[in-house]
Amino acid sequence: MLFKCWGIVFMLIALGACSPRPEGGPTRSVYTGDRRTAYYFEQGTTTWDVFTLDNDSALFRINEGGLEGAVVANRGYIWSLNHETQDNVIINATVRQTQGAFGNGFGVICRADENGNGYYFLIASTGEFTISVGTSDRSDLFQLVPWQRSSAIKQGFVTNEIRAVCVDDYLAMFVNDVFVGETQDDEFTEGQLGVAVGAVGQTAWVRFDDILIRDAFMVGSR
Repeated sequence: MLFKCWGIVFMLIALGACSPRPEGGPTRSVYTGDRRTAYYFEQGTTTWDVFTLDNDSALFRINEGGLEGAVVANRGYIWSLNHETQDNVIINATVRQTQGAFGNGFGVICRADENGNGYYFLIASTGEFTISVGTSDRSDLFQLVPWQRSSAIKQGFVTNEIRAVCVDDYLAMFVNDVFVGETQDDEFTEGQLGVAVGAVGQTAWVRFDDILIRDAFMVGSR
């Protein structure tokens, strides 16, 4: 299954109750190890899911050196996985919404299973972010770090870089080299890398490129 109807109306109902971004930097120290894998999405050379669903309701495809995802509005998140298992990693990815209404959610997933469960590091083209988790016993993504605004996120049809840290039970997110949030959760210890797109209002198109996976190790607390 490639769809999960997790609350795509988040941008319409959640922002008023969001907590502010935490002050300062990360509370944990993570060592960045060797490069494990890099994905540049040359045509015909990918292990990632590429597909088109019935009635063109959603797709992932390789196009001009990038992985493009599209989904119609209010259908939940759709994802593409890389089919390689990782545990403790740091993920860097460039992302850019290219079409659709502003306020969509898109980003990377770590420790994902085939049903799209795992840790979601999402941004919106209106300047918000969340760290959320999807599990088999929940009907919606659970926001470990609630949707909230960050000045680090460039708004509109522009490129942002997401860095997702998944080490032991520690999860942290950076956008454009700026720390935006962190949390802890021990639901998933390993899984696949994924990218995800959800749409509100109208069909959203998002481009993912230059995805880099590196080993990571916890070295203590700040």
